[in-house]
Amino acid sequence: MDAVYALWDELQRFPPSETDQALVHLAQGLARLLHADNVRWLGAVRVHKDAPRQDGLCGWRLRASYNLVPDPQSYQDLIAWWFQRNNKVDPDFQIGLATYAVIAGAGKFQAHRMRDGWIPYAKFRRSDHYRLHYTELGITDRMWLSVPLNADTESIILLDRTSAPHFTKSDVILATTVLRGIGRLHRQLFLNAGLLIADNPLSPTTRRIVSRLLTGMAEKEIAAAMGQSLPTTHQHIKTIYERFGVKSRAALMAVWLGQG
Repeated sequence: MDAVYALWDELQRFPPSETDQALVHLAQGLARLLHADNVRWLGAVRVHKDAPRQDGLCGWRLRASYNLVPDPQSYQDLIAWWFQRNNKVDPDFQIGLATYAVIAGAGKFQAHRMRDGWIPYAKFRRSDHYRLHYTELGITDRMWLSVPLNADTESIILLDRTSAPHFTKSDVILATTVLRGIGRLHRQLFLNAGLLIADNPLSPTTRRIVSRLLTGMAEKEIAAAMGQSLPTTHQHIKTIYERFGVKSRAALMAVWLGQG
């Protein structure tokens, strides 16, 4: 547990303005503790509360993601080709048995391994989805952990291994312990993407301005750093306050700290 406590302490030192850096540190820590070859974070949002029956994702959509080890360009090209060939241009519909299972369990903390009976592994391994998203990347085992923030948002961590041994029950307990102790960071990850207050994420420009607002930079300094005119920056900040339902920088910080 000492390693877990140390990781918690390290994550606590990241201010709200460095949420992206905190996510990288979390991923590195999980990779080290769990001997994972890759760690992925997914921000899922239920954007359609009354999804039509034919919607296999029940209204849920991926709205933010991060990979500790980026997928190679050759793989990204393969995914693009596969969806073009199959007339599936919407990446929201990369549905596999594991995705269905995560959606079915939405609303409660989940922690599962590929071979623990959570999904029919033999059937999963025979699917096109498995060949495309696992075999092509050399993934031999995966752990799924899903943390609900509310009824319509799920913070999902995927831990991948590309060689033996497989994840154990002890690994699940360790990963669960880490993630249950960082509730504030899960919330900040969604705030950082703008996903706790809207269905669609913030633009890269808006995210950069939000980060600078949280550091205490003056509007004039933010404008200079962004290469914008002061009126343009002021309008961005006004829009940010409106989107987060606040009227001041102090109130915005309070939201990030879970006080608003």
